[in-house]
Amino acid sequence: MPQEARSSLPLSGRVALVTGSAQGLGQGIAVRLAAVGATVIGVDRSSQDETESRVGSVGKDLSAHTIDITDERRVAELVAEVTDAHGRLDILVNNAGVDDAISFDELELDRWQHVLRVNLEAPFLLIKGFLPLMRRNGFGRIINIASGSVVNTMTGFVAYRASKMGVIGMTRALSSELGSDGITVNAVSPGVITTPMSTASLTPQFLEATIAKQGVKRSGVPDDIAGAVAFFADPLSAFITGQTLMVNGGAAFV
Repeated sequence: MPQEARSSLPLSGRVALVTGSAQGLGQGIAVRLAAVGATVIGVDRSSQDETESRVGSVGKDLSAHTIDITDERRVAELVAEVTDAHGRLDILVNNAGVDDAISFDELELDRWQHVLRVNLEAPFLLIKGFLPLMRRNGFGRIINIASGSVVNTMTGFVAYRASKMGVIGMTRALSSELGSDGITVNAVSPGVITTPMSTASLTPQFLEATIAKQGVKRSGVPDDIAGAVAFFADPLSAFITGQTLMVNGGAAFV
């Protein structure tokens, strides 16, 4: 695309859906995508009033949906609602997640299953549901949020880390299948990012030790991850697929 023909809002006319958009990373991603032109659909189990306000501050309206993304029937209803309202979905950001900040000895089967349902099975349901719509329009950007914990030396978080490795594996596998349909599939792997979930799960000692080994000596913020998501969502990223981008201040390399 010639530079002179490129809009200053690269996602103008695109429709994006972000899960876990009520706070933290999801909220930051929703606001960033709206700021660069996308029509944003926010999906969460909690109220998205704050996200709606922040999206409104960049001149856009948030279409907020309150659902449980592990419910296959409700995901199917969401697909129908988005299809009826917009006729398209260009960008799917699978961000919603839960963790298990406990040792393996404390990890029970029901918690293991819950973490995998939210972090791995729900993205599967959403991708499966929206894929026909992306294929019909010949364009798609699927962006999965993984985790820097999969390359860090740390204890605990067994179900969480297993689920995020699964996200990376799914990203790579789908990229091979969907590229011919004009759909790219990539992952963003955050390091230490200041969010309500990380604050509740990580000890101050772990945070300090991680930041000490980073090249960039600070905790990340949601906008750091939002920038990476916007990069993958951009039409100019059409030749990038199957990749996992580490956004961690230099804490680890792959």
